Amino acid sequence: MKKINSVLLPGEFFKTGFLEKIEKLKSIEVDTLYLFDHGKNPAGKDLDVYKLIDGIYKLFDVINDQINLGVCVLNTNARPYQELFDKYIYKLLEIKNLKLGIGTGDDKFEKRPNFSNDIEKIIDEILDSNKFRQNNISLFMGGDSEKKLKLIKKYSIGINQWMGTKKSFEKKESIFTQIENPRGNLSLCQRADIPSFFDSELSYEHIHILKDSNREIFFETIDNIFR
Repeated sequence: MKKINSVLLPGEFFKTGFLEKIEKLKSIEVDTLYLFDHGKNPAGKDLDVYKLIDGIYKLFDVINDQINLGVCVLNTNARPYQELFDKYIYKLLEIKNLKLGIGTGDDKFEKRPNFSNDIEKIIDEILDSNKFRQNNISLFMGGDSEKKLKLIKKYSIGINQWMGTKKSFEKKESIFTQIENPRGNLSLCQRADIPSFFDSELSYEHIHILKDSNREIFFETIDNIFR
């Protein structure tokens, strides 16, 4: 089993000690730094939260292609269709080797507008983009509905699971084995303080969800993950 280790950065990541944290991440074998797409910090309404595109380009400016960048995940229903592409997707597709996760969103962390955009049309337009091919973009989708799993197979894209159960992950594994030349990884998001109980015979990406914390706890968490 080959496991790729990546991290999902917390909402206040850029607030203090940003460059120190980046240097720490550069010193370890982390595959991808992911940002989430939230208007409010899921950890608490009084906490700061980065803006997705600003955060991605801030990372891009200091990473110097040493670590991949990703989005986990972009809410495809939170903006009107054209705004979604013009202000988000087209800008993200400019970044080489970006791992782009998409999802239809829910109200678990915050209530946002729902523009009910056609997810299949979005996938088709992303895959049809010259930038997708030129910049070696990866595409994956989260969710458990049969509709989404069928689209994942139809378009040969990656599959992401947000925490959940071993049984649910094994179902996604089974689907992933049927995809020839997938355009994204099989991945699992799990809190960094919870040991993984998933074993896989496939290569998969373990995305560790980091919590907002001070510098010392951040460094300690990274050391525990990558020791």
